[in-house]
Amino acid sequence: MADNSDHSRRHPHELPPEYFLPPATNAALWAETVKLVAGSFAFILVLAIVVVLTQGIVIKV
Repeated sequence: MADNSDHSRRHPHELPPEYFLPPATNAALWAETVKLVAGSFAFILVLAIVVVLTQGIVIKV
């Protein structure tokens, strides 16, 4: 059963409105965009490596 004593989690309605605003400057927005694109590229690269390494595995039932 789930333990509700974890107070570190918050619901979105409990966060301040500033949390959902975009970065204040254009440079900060570009920096965040670059980080998101780099993270997405790294994730796709890891998935591609997993597919390449497991390509020869055949599961027989």
